[in-house]
Amino acid sequence: MVWRGSTIDPMTDTAASAVLEAFDGARGAGLPSVDCYRAGVEAWRRTHPDQSAEYAAKQAVAVILAAKVSLRVEE
Repeated sequence: MVWRGSTIDPMTDTAASAVLEAFDGARGAGLPSVDCYRAGVEAWRRTHPDQSAEYAAKQAVAVILAAKVSLRVEE
């Protein structure tokens, strides 16, 4: 069996708002980027303590990137 990753949208998870709130709070406090992401991961893990640290980190970062990153293509 090959694991292809989750098809569940992390943005629809109940932890998404807590992740974004923690990330924004850390940014507002002037913390370095790594600590902002870490705050989001910790928020995800509080909501889902049964999940592995690696999976929680992937889900939390996916939420942050989906909400905060936009790509522009310049011609």
